Amino acid sequence: MTENTYLLSSNNIATITNKSLAAAKKSNTNQNIQLYNDPLEKWPVRGLAYTNEIGAAISEIAPKTGVLLWIPALLYFGADIYDKYKNDQTSYDPSAKRGTKQAVFQLLASVILPTAAVKLGQKTASSVAAIAGKNKLSLQSQEELLKFTIEHLRQNRLRDYAENQDEYLTKFAEKLLNRIDETRKESKFKTSLKLVTDWLFNRHQPTAITHYTSDKITEFTQNNLKKIFELRKTLLEGRQPAEFSDNMFNKFRQFEHEFATSPNYTGNAKEDAAKQVIKLFQEKQIFKNKLLKTLGGFIALGFLAKPIDNFVENFVIHKVVNPGLTMLNSEQIKKFKEKTMLNKS
Repeated sequence: MTENTYLLSSNNIATITNKSLAAAKKSNTNQNIQLYNDPLEKWPVRGLAYTNEIGAAISEIAPKTGVLLWIPALLYFGADIYDKYKNDQTSYDPSAKRGTKQAVFQLLASVILPTAAVKLGQKTASSVAAIAGKNKLSLQSQEELLKFTIEHLRQNRLRDYAENQDEYLTKFAEKLLNRIDETRKESKFKTSLKLVTDWLFNRHQPTAITHYTSDKITEFTQNNLKKIFELRKTLLEGRQPAEFSDNMFNKFRQFEHEFATSPNYTGNAKEDAAKQVIKLFQEKQIFKNKLLKTLGGFIALGFLAKPIDNFVENFVIHKVVNPGLTMLNSEQIKKFKEKTMLNKS
């Protein structure tokens, strides 16, 4: 081996050694650096951010619970906004710009748009029933008609019309048509914004029955009322209707026993028990419709949750909020400089 060859080999070895040492140092440095982990993004705390969405989805079947579930979510949103305003990850650096961005994000991505998505899913499920269902009425319109039926049952005794069901059907139809006419007139005085808001967020929607022809409504209500009279007759005969579960029939017996054993009761225990359990049966039909709407809300939320986050982050925040805040800051700086120069002069 010549001297030049030896020097070349020594230089190569030194170069390789230096590169190895640099790579090792860089590797050790990277291992020591830990990425910032937002404590509010860790589970189970992160789960609080979704309670309002669950609350909105179950509002149809459990309205009080749905409202209560908004409380932990709102507390989480407040804490998250304040945290982003106060801290720049690991350092204390209050920033109104950062806090504003987070407030806008939470308002849109966690409150307004997910709630609207849930309600849209519920309305879609309700409308699908009008297309695929036997009676061609939406779930919401069926619900309003069943509520009206229950109200009518409370005000009238079925036994008074047992031998003349047509009279009951006629009186019911007259009152229902009056209700529909009144609802139509009232809706004319509502603004477009109020109508849209009610459609999206109001659980009680009497205007739903105004969207269908009287023929469809009459067919649905008369079939339902005839079924009610059949249920009453079967119960008075002491038999379990085919539409009743064992639990529902046991409810009838329980009501009958409670009426019969009540000290000051003077009515017909079986008759009143039948009326009571028939109202429960109608309420159960309403609950089934609400379950279908709730399912539609969860499905819509599952499909739209990620696109909502992406839309708010990539479009609203980056293309609208950030430029707006930057422009605002620039204007403020410009005005401050102009004011300072005027004072000096």
